[in-house]
Amino acid sequence: MQGQYEALFTPLKIGNATIKNRIILCAMGGTSPFGFGSHFEEKTRAYYIARAKANVGLMIPGVTAVKGMMGNDWLYNAEDVFMGPVKSLMDDIHAFGSKFFLQLGAGFGRAQILFPGMDKMGDMLKAMMVAPSDGLPNVWDPSIKHREMTREEIRQIVDAYAKTAALCQRAGIDGVEIHAVHEGYLLDQFTILNTNHRTDEYGGSLENRFRFATDIIKAIKTTCGEGYPISVRYSVASKMRGFNQGALPGEDYVEFGRSMEESPAAARLLEAAGADMLNADNGSYDSWFWAHPPVYMPMACNLPEVSYIKQFVKIPVICAGRMNDPDIASHAVKSGIIDGIGIARQLLADPEWCDKVRAGKLDDIRPCIACHNGCFAVSHYKGNPCGFGRMGGCALNPVTMREEEMALKPAAVKKKIAVIGGGIGGMEAARLCKMRGHDVTLFEKSSQLGGVFIAAAAPSFKEKDKELLKWYISQLHALDVTIKLNTEITKEQLASLKADEIIVATGSVPKKLPVPGFSGSNTIEAIDYLLGKKQAGDSVVIIGGGLTGCEIAYDLSLKGKKAVIVEMQDDILKIMGLSAANSNMLREIIRFYNIAVYTSAALSEIKYDGVLVKTETGEQFIPADSVILSVGYNSYDPLGDAAGNTHLLGDASKVGNLLTVIEQAYQLAYKL
Repeated sequence: MQGQYEALFTPLKIGNATIKNRIILCAMGGTSPFGFGSHFEEKTRAYYIARAKANVGLMIPGVTAVKGMMGNDWLYNAEDVFMGPVKSLMDDIHAFGSKFFLQLGAGFGRAQILFPGMDKMGDMLKAMMVAPSDGLPNVWDPSIKHREMTREEIRQIVDAYAKTAALCQRAGIDGVEIHAVHEGYLLDQFTILNTNHRTDEYGGSLENRFRFATDIIKAIKTTCGEGYPISVRYSVASKMRGFNQGALPGEDYVEFGRSMEESPAAARLLEAAGADMLNADNGSYDSWFWAHPPVYMPMACNLPEVSYIKQFVKIPVICAGRMNDPDIASHAVKSGIIDGIGIARQLLADPEWCDKVRAGKLDDIRPCIACHNGCFAVSHYKGNPCGFGRMGGCALNPVTMREEEMALKPAAVKKKIAVIGGGIGGMEAARLCKMRGHDVTLFEKSSQLGGVFIAAAAPSFKEKDKELLKWYISQLHALDVTIKLNTEITKEQLASLKADEIIVATGSVPKKLPVPGFSGSNTIEAIDYLLGKKQAGDSVVIIGGGLTGCEIAYDLSLKGKKAVIVEMQDDILKIMGLSAANSNMLREIIRFYNIAVYTSAALSEIKYDGVLVKTETGEQFIPADSVILSVGYNSYDPLGDAAGNTHLLGDASKVGNLLTVIEQAYQLAYKL
């Protein structure tokens, strides 16, 4: 297999920079070497060195604004940071033959993220809440309207880009990326008719609407020279049906943002201004799931549009968006329809992706499952317009952004460790303990490893989840972990294991509600449905509008069945830490498939032909052939109050998600 993907490992010329391969680590929130106040984020050093060491060709960090959100915090004033730790980081990266472009941002515009307490900032808030035109609604809270950016403010930003790029050049940074005529950020809002109502030189014609972006490119070239590379992050199509309304793949809609018809001329304007590369995908904050594609998006979801736009420019065009399938990626580069691939979250999950692909060791790659739980957990639901969770990390790989802190070290004392439960938590703990040098035996009472995650990975759109299960099993076999299936361990048997340490990872069990008919003949537990143990009828009511319930509704719709969601809370998907990219797409899926949703609806009774629910307008009967129960889980610890050398892990201790169980597995395995 070695050499099969060699097209990905040929050099690429961007301006005066030669990139050693066609693999670009795209920008992600939380990965910038600059923190608030323009200080250096020391944790990023080991993060980038690990990926440079594994032969990523070009690395682009998360956006760094040329001006901070408050006051006169201009990035070009941070010369000591550029010429000190940043220059040192560049030397380290270059030692491995990798290149680094700093992504520079002009601001959020109407996509300005809202932080607690911002409503009390008065004039300072007004200064921040700019947009191309007056009255544009904020993405996160449409009741907040933005003011028009002044021409002087535009000129200051253009000047700041030039000054900052000059500092980048002096510090040994190989190029800059302009963020962004992309994703509905400020510069992108200027380029779109429906968000730019200006009558001056920055509004009206396509050339005027792109003037802000092209003036930035020209200013950088004037300051740094024609050869200094400039990449432009570019959305080929906005995929917007309107404000806060995204279009799904294949959906027939009228484009509210940048259309495919307008995009070729737009791309040529950027090239003519001096752009050396288009780092391209689709989407905006209103259709966030294109720029941050969740598991529900197909692999290489942006390739058709990005390959189309390449026909109209001569500069390199990179495609981002679930491009981590080596077969698709290498074929696209080899055939010439794109010049390189943008990989982001996959390089969080496994920093050695490049080396493993080149060596043909695909089974050894820990797959990204597009969950966003560890890398971009910005939540959005009723009552919580913008909630922050983990940024720049990885739910599957807690070492990301903690490379030095969480480096795996051999155990000082080798122990005999028993792991009871073969779900994700148990498998992760067994893997890590074995890697530390312990003698590990994993006991699983069923006939297969995976636990509840087998059900979670069952829908057709969960192919990467299935790959993750295969990865864990192959890793355990490669490490020669002793695995005993069909072996249930009771409390009485613990002593006979003769283990120094016992890890209990027995997971959780579905909750039961004290509702008449809850255990009726027409009810199906979510796990039993997902595993195919019970078949649903043609019309189905799902009790529970959390992530599992909404995904089941999607799965039923794909199978041609009619689904209805009943949720007790005032909104579905009220999950802190669930990325808005994922939840917004699920909401659009629910709209597209006409899935009825009842919120603030309490289940009263399950009957043989439907359910009774109490809503704000009174009691209502919803007919159904089947009722799927997705009301959550309770921890399951059949070995409770065991000896002092036992350790509860994951859902057996407290019900969580992949991020929490894997994080706990690392902490426990590193401690033993």
